[in-house]
Amino acid sequence: MPFRLALAGALATALMAFPIAIARAVTVSPTAVYISAKSPTALLTLINTGSRAEEIELSIGFGYPVSDSAGVLRVDIVDSAASGEPSLTSYLRVFPRRLVLQPGQRQVVRVMVTMPAGAGDGEYWGRVLVKSRGGEPPIEQAQGDVKMQLSLETTFATAVFYHKGDVTTAVSVPAASARKLSDGAELTIDLERGGNGAFLGRVHAELLDASGAVVAEVEDVVAVYRALRRRFVLRSEKPIPAGAYSVRYLVDTERPDLPPQGPLKAVAVRGTVEVR
Repeated sequence: MPFRLALAGALATALMAFPIAIARAVTVSPTAVYISAKSPTALLTLINTGSRAEEIELSIGFGYPVSDSAGVLRVDIVDSAASGEPSLTSYLRVFPRRLVLQPGQRQVVRVMVTMPAGAGDGEYWGRVLVKSRGGEPPIEQAQGDVKMQLSLETTFATAVFYHKGDVTTAVSVPAASARKLSDGAELTIDLERGGNGAFLGRVHAELLDASGAVVAEVEDVVAVYRALRRRFVLRSEKPIPAGAYSVRYLVDTERPDLPPQGPLKAVAVRGTVEVR
């Protein structure tokens, strides 16, 4: 049964469809796990930072970021991947699968890959899903004279990458465009992955005036598993005057938020587009 996960990693679900605040007491570290044929196990650390006990359930899934024509991102998590995908779901194991974390307690979870000997070289993908419930008190909602208590649970998805043999990545920009806004510009950039491993990096963009001065800038992380369209808004602190503007962008693999041994390195891509 597929479900959709917010790219920040946490998905809040309630028993009924009411607007509720998301509260997540359990943290998961690291946010991505890298395993190889030489070292087929890794560790995840779960920490209950809340004031109540949390019931934890771990499971395995598959999914990666995709985008629509407007550049809106989503991750659809499924139990098993479509044919031809480099999926780890059949070979990924986690121990323990269920536990209770008391307030302030931490638990180490072992992540293991049992890849068959005949598997081809390349990078394989999976997700460890950490579902927690019970840590927050029920949320009271009322509709007319009816009062209900809603339970809240969150799911954090940690990406797992398995490397076998020679694994490389690259990124290219088949198309990029920019349009003017009253206080800046909007950059649309199409990204395509090369090699046999996911491209995990960032996009840094700067809005330049006719003299080359930086008027606004923006930066965000990107994860390109196949192809991806991203849109970035570069806003100035005040309306920008009429004139010629351009957007200069950089796509590279600088990701200090991920483990040092993790993301594959790739040649940076730079470009400039005219703002129309």
